[in-house]
Parts: sequence; C-alpha cells; structure tokens
Amino acid sequence: MTLSRRSMLGAALSLPVLAACGGNAAEAGGRKKVRLTYGAISVPKTRGVFEKTLNDQGIDVEWVGPFPNHAPTLQAVATGTADFSFGGSSTPADQALLSGNKLTYVAWASSKPRLSSIIVRPQSGITSVKDLAGSNVAVNKAGLGEFLLVAALEKYGVPRDSVTFTYLNPPDAAPAFGSGKVDAWGIWSGPMELAEVQYGAKRIFTDGDELDRQIDFSTYLVREDYARKEADTIRKVIAAYKAEADWANAHQAEAQKIGNEVSKYPQAVVDKIVAQNVQISWSLMNDDGIAQLQAGADWLSERKVLSGKIDIAEHSVKL
Repeated sequence: MTLSRRSMLGAALSLPVLAACGGNAAEAGGRKKVRLTYGAISVPKTRGVFEKTLNDQGIDVEWVGPFPNHAPTLQAVATGTADFSFGGSSTPADQALLSGNKLTYVAWASSKPRLSSIIVRPQSGITSVKDLAGSNVAVNKAGLGEFLLVAALEKYGVPRDSVTFTYLNPPDAAPAFGSGKVDAWGIWSGPMELAEVQYGAKRIFTDGDELDRQIDFSTYLVREDYARKEADTIRKVIAAYKAEADWANAHQAEAQKIGNEVSKYPQAVVDKIVAQNVQISWSLMNDDGIAQLQAGADWLSERKVLSGKIDIAEHSVKL
C-alpha cells in the first residue's frame, strides 16, 4: 500500500495527542479551546448542554458564525478561522477537497426521512419536474440543491440544458423565490418549510420519495494538521454532537423550540418541522461512512456536479 494522505494521517493519529497550534493552542491549566461553526438554527449552541459537556472535559468552546450553509464553513476551516465545519452537506465538502483544500472528514450522518426538495410557488404553473423545462431554478452550486435538481431532471428525462441553474445561497435564494425571480428552488428543511408557510410553496420532487438511496450526507470536516494533532479533542466534540442529535431525535418539539430562539420562524413552520420527525444518526468516520460517501461522490462526479473524481478514503480519518 502506498503512503497516502490517509495513511500518513492515520500514523500521526497513533501518536500521543499534541497541543494544537494556532487558535486551538493549549490554554493555561492544560485546557483546550475549540472553534466551532454554526448555522441559523443551532440547538447545541443555544441549549447549553453541549458546551458544558465539553467544558467539563477541559475544552472551551468558541462559536464562529452564523453561516447560511456548509460551503462557507469549509472555507473558514480551511483558512484557519475555525476548527470544525458545521455538520453540513457532503457535496460542497467533496468539491472543497477537489479544489485542493487540506481538509479531512471526521464524522458523518444519515437521516430519515430525507426531505430536501424542489419547491415551486402556486403561481408558477409548474406542477411536476417535467414542467421545469424552460424554467429558472435556484440551487446552491456544487451543493445539495444542485445535486437534487440534477437527479430530478435525470429521473424524469428533462434535458439539463433546458433548465437555467441559478446559483444562489439560501439568504439570496429565498427572496428571489418569493418574488418570482426564479421559478423553483432546490432546498432543504428549514428554509423549505418557511417558504411553504410564507408563499404556499409546493414540493414537486423530494429526495427520500424519489431516490432509492442517500447521495448527500451531513458531515464534519477539520484541517488535516488539526486531525493529526487533536484526535482526542475531535472524538470528544463529535461525541458531544452525537449526544445532542440523539437528544433532539427524542425531543423534537423542545429541540425546535430551542433552535427557533435564533431563527425566529413562525410557529406554523416549527410545527411542520416537528411533525416530520427527522431522525439523524451521527458516527465517527468508519468503513460504512466511507463507502456511502464514496458512492454518493461517484454519482455526483459522473454527472459533473463535482469537478472530478474523489477518493473519499484518502480524505477521511477513522478515529
């Protein structure tokens, strides 16, 4: 076996954990600091249990954000202003790796049901994916939205060149959708339910209903040098995130109420999200995660959502 990036990381992780450099330097008394990115809805940040759990283990938390989606958190990690991405879509993570960023996967999650959808306004006259020919659809580039649109067009035989892909992140896509500047929107849970309540949006293609397997996964990434030096910190952080997800799975209404203290969604939106009862299961990177992310990446690269092929094992560490 050649000495790959993955094997070099693995060898480093077998050594005693070293004090990190930069923003995660060991603090007085042997304490650590970890810089975590977060989104508009962050139950771990708002509830307080997550931070206390890490504090009790000698780790102080600095929150960096909020961020609208996964891609900018990856940039924050790559440039050294944060230590962890925020548990978002694997598609932009794959593209960030293909673009040369020295990041590595450390954790992944599957979710059920998979609710990301292409939505339309009632006034659009669009009632099915086949009606998208000649339309303008908002998606996040090399992200979950673009993957979803590509999958929908392929399944229903709509030529990709008959649809205009308008690349917008959620903060810009939402008003464009609401004002009719775009005809449809590929989006995930949260902004999706808000659009349903605000604009009467309808789902015409939903991931879990239309696709027989998951292609895009929630993931955490760190810098390669951070993974070499901070294996124990990574394990503790991911364990704390997993505990938060397990709690939220069992306490949906309370979790959404806490998260909504920041997002300020109307109660009707919160009620819709709670009723869907999405269950998220986090794990450190393992053989199953590598295999599933690889299958998803292969699908995406074959359809040129990603700029090339990627070997997920070469960009993962199993802790």
